[in-house]
Amino acid sequence: MTLVYLALAWLAGIVLGRALHPPWQALLLLGLAAAVGWAGWRDRPLVRSACILLLTAALGAGRLLWALPRLPPNALAHYNDVGPVLVEGTVVAAPDERDTYTRVRLRAERLTLPDGQQVSVEGTALVYLPRYPTFSYGDRLQVSGLLQTPPEFADFSYREYLARQGVFSLIRRAQAIRVGKEMVNPLQALLLAFRRRAQETIGRILHEPAASLLTGILLGVEGGIPKDVSDAFAATGTSHIVAISGFNIAIISGLFFRLFRRWLGPRRAVWPSIAGVVLYTLLVGASASVVRAAIMGILYLLGRHLGRSTYVPASLAAAAIGMTLINPLVLWDVGFQLSFAATLGLVLYVDRLERGALRLLSRAVPEERARQALGFLSDALLVTLAAQIATLPLTLYYFRRLSLVSLLANGLVLPAQPGVMVWGGLATLAGMVWLPLGEVLGWVAWLFLTYTIEVVRWAAGIPYAWVDVGRMTAAGTWALYGLIGAGTVALDPQVRARVRALWASLTARLSDRLLLSAAALLLLLAGVARFSLPDGRLHVAFLDVTGGDAVFIRTPSGRQVLVGGAPGTTELLSALGRRMPFWDHELDVVVLTRPADDVLPGLIAVLERYPVHHLIARDEECAGALCERWRDVAARAAREVWRGERGLQLTLDEGLLLTVLHPGPSLPTASASVVVRLDYGSVCFLLTGNAQEREQEALAEAGEWLRCDVLKAPHHGDTAALTDRFLDWVGPEVVVVPAGDLGTFGRRSEDRRLGEVPVYRVAEQGTVEVVSDGSRYWVRTER
Repeated sequence: MTLVYLALAWLAGIVLGRALHPPWQALLLLGLAAAVGWAGWRDRPLVRSACILLLTAALGAGRLLWALPRLPPNALAHYNDVGPVLVEGTVVAAPDERDTYTRVRLRAERLTLPDGQQVSVEGTALVYLPRYPTFSYGDRLQVSGLLQTPPEFADFSYREYLARQGVFSLIRRAQAIRVGKEMVNPLQALLLAFRRRAQETIGRILHEPAASLLTGILLGVEGGIPKDVSDAFAATGTSHIVAISGFNIAIISGLFFRLFRRWLGPRRAVWPSIAGVVLYTLLVGASASVVRAAIMGILYLLGRHLGRSTYVPASLAAAAIGMTLINPLVLWDVGFQLSFAATLGLVLYVDRLERGALRLLSRAVPEERARQALGFLSDALLVTLAAQIATLPLTLYYFRRLSLVSLLANGLVLPAQPGVMVWGGLATLAGMVWLPLGEVLGWVAWLFLTYTIEVVRWAAGIPYAWVDVGRMTAAGTWALYGLIGAGTVALDPQVRARVRALWASLTARLSDRLLLSAAALLLLLAGVARFSLPDGRLHVAFLDVTGGDAVFIRTPSGRQVLVGGAPGTTELLSALGRRMPFWDHELDVVVLTRPADDVLPGLIAVLERYPVHHLIARDEECAGALCERWRDVAARAAREVWRGERGLQLTLDEGLLLTVLHPGPSLPTASASVVVRLDYGSVCFLLTGNAQEREQEALAEAGEWLRCDVLKAPHHGDTAALTDRFLDWVGPEVVVVPAGDLGTFGRRSEDRRLGEVPVYRVAEQGTVEVVSDGSRYWVRTER
């Protein structure tokens, strides 16, 4: 079980690394937990083992961090959404031919932009082409179409799905011409040519839909299965029959071993059998579920060679570690998840179900007959039930349906599947040599295939064969797995005894209890701190402070900037306290937009509480007791003071630039509000302070760099304070109106000039936060 525990820790580290963005946060938490355990209980074997598991989990998180995609400077994806382009490249996978279109993976090498400029690029694009003409692996194509970023839907991120496969660009409704041929991988080309020939042979010896079903079961090509047949398999919970998995690999490996054993003997037959399994895996596309089954099949054959029995949980663990070591992102592949869950279900529940079924049957018939009946029940029903218990949460999450006839349908069609594989394979191979022989053998395969299809159709036609369960959240999926896991543990007395013994050993002495409490508190603080750590994105929050205009900026690396202030102290300090990490009591940059009564009081309180690295201010003409207090506090709190005037630029983070656009050096302080522009990648924010009509016109007149995605309206006056010319120059996609004070500065106004541009009002919707990754942005409101 050691390998099983290590695999669970490794996978947990990968999952935790994905949940904590960026993944290095998982390294920190796991390393801290391991250090606490080692410092407190390193003399105890169980704790040492736990520390090793924590370190293994940290390695898993580190492997994920290393595997995250990093686009090179000449990546094709950098040119997404530029308009119609011409891409030249090579087909690097078997084209996915569907009913009305073909999907091709093109390794791009040269790109012609809309203006005619040619650039060298690297990266893979998924291209949607008409069904004809056909193309093949290794073809060199020129593709014309719109280069797009893969979309994100409400409940599915197609962008993430393709990114896990190394694809970051999409070309729909494309046209292509073949301009040459390139030998990419000779072995893969040979296997794909063999698969193509086998697919054509199946089409000549069988009618539809039997031909497309056999092609899916035998060769892993599912695109040709008619929709009504595919829907029937989905409704009856028998789609796994079409997808190549452990069942198919078990048959293939068994056939290879029996064949080679006759010629080479049991021990020598192992190596050609392993080679056969590897070639078959490559032939059918090496999907995650197939690779998992192939690894376990190879380990079984090696066990036969060494004269040792295979421990299935250890084989499953080895497959999980090996696959995620190569590509940890495969953990989010649906096929990977379902395949591993189903296999784990067989390990955990088949024996339990068989014992329970034997007890029930023994009450009705003699034990000998009960055991005979159990053999049939186990193959037809109990194995299916065990797999479905483990895959139920995933099925509900991904497919949103629950088949009520799944056990019945699987029990009827599974016994026919060895006949489909054996006779279908023989007919295909024979037909590739001599078509008439393949046709004769195909008659037998047709019987098994037709039986499978008709049973599935009949089961799908039963009233209430399936129910729609609606959308299931990830939290609900984990909760359901928690209930299944708790039930499994509760029914296993050995596991319960181990848990009680571990807890008793950890809390045996008072000093241990105190140390355990301290460790728990430390880990709790670390867990809470995780939610305050930077997430690699820019956060711009327009704070809900009555009568004020305060913008809190948190950079992708965690630097903190405050622009503006408030007439009161309590609300601004409270708003900052909710957004700053509990251990961080410094501000990197503070911008005084103007030295006025509705800005300075809040900023004075902030500088009294928090040291400031850089202060941007323009307060020379400010007079009175409030201004004197401000200068005194600023002198003590700010390490460096810069005059806020046009041309000042500050790099806050990698790719994040803060620029002062206004006022110029000659304008008097009393009539000038500091206007700031914030650029992060292709997303920008324009923070206008309290720029009035004269200042807006001056910015437009001077032709300043104004066009921005997000515009903050001037402090007092709502959107009505924005001039027509200024709005035209900025062209915002989003407008945010600061809190202000409606009772003093005017009431909410509707502005037809903005058309469909969304307007967020802090006074009505609470704090408005805009989050950006440098290419996109999202708007969140407090209420």
